[in-house]
Amino acid sequence: MAESPVEARDVPSSLRFEEMLAAKALDRSLSKRERTRYVFVTIAARFLQDNPAQNPTVEYLLEQSGLARSTFYNHFKDIESCVFEVLNMFFEYIEGSRVSSSRHLPAYDAILEANLWYSRAYASNANLFTAIHRNAELCKIREQRNDQWAMKVVHVSGRRRGREFTGAERIEYAGTIRILITMTIETLSERYIKNDALISEAFPDPDDIAKKISAIWHEVMKRYEVGTEAGRLE
Repeated sequence: MAESPVEARDVPSSLRFEEMLAAKALDRSLSKRERTRYVFVTIAARFLQDNPAQNPTVEYLLEQSGLARSTFYNHFKDIESCVFEVLNMFFEYIEGSRVSSSRHLPAYDAILEANLWYSRAYASNANLFTAIHRNAELCKIREQRNDQWAMKVVHVSGRRRGREFTGAERIEYAGTIRILITMTIETLSERYIKNDALISEAFPDPDDIAKKISAIWHEVMKRYEVGTEAGRLE
């Protein structure tokens, strides 16, 4: 495969989510109430990044923030609602911060651009992804968003080949893209949460693993975009 014009410098490096929240807590353009809320979610996000298997306590947030208990309950019903908001905001951060020039790029470069962002975000915030797994509602939301993303990829792919995917072909292709999404998530989990020795040795850097994942995505999508039976995986 030829070298891609999409290089690391062209895609913004992912910032740790807690650092983005901390910046919001200091943003004077926001109201005092908003900044106070960001103080709580910043501390909760930092705790989850260090302790993904458990939630912080209200007492911990109060101790770290120096704020009153009544202030916390002015913002959140309980610690579970606070943690849910943190992780839901993390979802929005991951999706909303993605670069938006993909539609103007060749197929491989668009795939690589998306995977560079996601791989860097995963490497920087791995334990927040782990924390999401503990919340059934958030897992369901993630599944729905991944299904929507699969259908969006199929639509863009059909536009690229000049003919929409329809009927059984559309369902099969969307299912295949959904498998690729799952492969990507599980591969990054093995690399950055479970620290698989072989994957870590083969792909020491987030960009390395993004390039390998993108090559697999591109090969599969090329087969479907041919628009013939040969495009299907045997």
